[in-house]
Amino acid sequence: MPRLIPEVRIVEVGPRDGLQSIKNAIPTETKIELIHRLRKAGLRAIELTSVVSPHRIPQLADCQQVLADPTIKLLLANEQEDLRLPVLVPNTKGLEIALSHDVKEVAVFVSATEGFSKANINSTVQQGIEKARTVAQKAIEAGIAVRGYVSCIFVDPYDGPTKPSSVLHCVKELIDMGCYEVSLGDTTGAGTPAKVTSLVRFLERNGIPLDQLAGHFHDTYGQGAVNVLQAYLCGIRVFDSSVGGLGGCPFAPGAKGNVSTEDLVFMFHNAGINTGVDLAKLAESGRWITERLKQPGSRSSQCVRELRPREKKSRLSSFRPVVYVKESWNRVKYSDSLHIYQTGTDLNVVLNRPNSGNALTKSMISGLIGCFRNHSSNPLISRIILTGNGRYFCTGLDARNKNGTNSERKPRFDDLMQLFEMIDQSPKTVIACLNGHARGAGAALAFVCDQRVMVKTATVDLSETRRRPFPVFVSRYGGLEWKHTLGSDAISSSRPITGTELKTLGLVAEIAEGQKDLRMKLETHLNCRGTITKNGCLANKEIDSDQSERYKLARM
Repeated sequence: MPRLIPEVRIVEVGPRDGLQSIKNAIPTETKIELIHRLRKAGLRAIELTSVVSPHRIPQLADCQQVLADPTIKLLLANEQEDLRLPVLVPNTKGLEIALSHDVKEVAVFVSATEGFSKANINSTVQQGIEKARTVAQKAIEAGIAVRGYVSCIFVDPYDGPTKPSSVLHCVKELIDMGCYEVSLGDTTGAGTPAKVTSLVRFLERNGIPLDQLAGHFHDTYGQGAVNVLQAYLCGIRVFDSSVGGLGGCPFAPGAKGNVSTEDLVFMFHNAGINTGVDLAKLAESGRWITERLKQPGSRSSQCVRELRPREKKSRLSSFRPVVYVKESWNRVKYSDSLHIYQTGTDLNVVLNRPNSGNALTKSMISGLIGCFRNHSSNPLISRIILTGNGRYFCTGLDARNKNGTNSERKPRFDDLMQLFEMIDQSPKTVIACLNGHARGAGAALAFVCDQRVMVKTATVDLSETRRRPFPVFVSRYGGLEWKHTLGSDAISSSRPITGTELKTLGLVAEIAEGQKDLRMKLETHLNCRGTITKNGCLANKEIDSDQSERYKLARM
């Protein structure tokens, strides 16, 4: 089968940024083997080394030995377009050495702040930009790709907080000099999700394309992975990281390691986002290098290592969900626009206006209210599944009477509020099975439910509200969780939110590849979770007490 194109590109900086601040000399052979292990784990971009003065960074004094190694030369000669092996160069002398070893990509760097620039390269910010420009121009003339770094995007260890305008100036300069991509470096690890959003949106508003940006976060305060996630939600798709969380900057006192590559791959894969990296091989590489350096390693690497013996012993049987195929649904109630079926203790409610995007009419809302009123106290029902027919889950309210009077509209909004209140207060677990897009009040309908499963091609947005004031029902039910996760821009801009993003945030339990897979994912989800009520109680007596305690935390 062809290899899936990664949705996120990870640039492994361990062999350079991860090792440069370690005081004890690391054998050149160890560095070379680390590079090959990372390559075999599926990483397609690996920063090999930096051609710097051995007096400035003694750990990288063997940079030419690394580049001259026959096995590294074979990698450099590899003509695969998706394999990148950049080398960091601070000046033209470093560039000449890199070119002599047939390097095909180099990286240049500048600081957004004066204090760090003077400590790092003994130059002002503008002098650093001019040095980088000289290197970039000569590299491009030689047919070499150039990547750029901006250091201290949030805080300078000498000067304090960094102005966003200073970062913007450096990014523009690097792009103008020919860098195909600029990596935003949180050198001190002082970033937070709020700072990440603010800076990325500032750069975007000022004309910087998101597809030319990468994120480079350090984990000094334990915020590395969440900052990566927030940058991803803002639209960035390239991230630098270091195997084992190795790293730190010799010229930034107090700065800790880079965000761990294992942690990022683990996070993205569990959100259904492809990185092209084999997590098991990556974790083994992390264990290998951290043991040799006597470093603690990443949390994800340790967890994967602990799980592997149990997986081998049980042949993975205890880690695979059992596919649960339900018996036929029995029809309970039927109308043209609303179908209700039951099997066992589960009730399946289907919105059935596919040609109208399953938009809610007054009669549909009344039917749903009656359904929840009748079954909320029914002891034979434990869960209610809400889904739709066709390409849409629900596109909101039926807009055919959009020119009607206020008196015509008000009962419908009041009824909708009543429906949402009944779902929210129902003692039954309500699961939204999003077979397609959800918009406006349809998005609110999905989010008032306790749990969600979703087809991968579907999106959730509030486009219905763009031309009129934000209705109270969407603000209360469709916007509340988004405000605490995606931020207020998701509401104000009404941008569609993908299922992958929602799963990353824990707002969707399962993502399916298509309609058939959606049904299987729903069945698996129902089978794995048992019969769970809203207060965490279990109606399925076959589930043991330990599971019961875990299920008390199951509601999202």
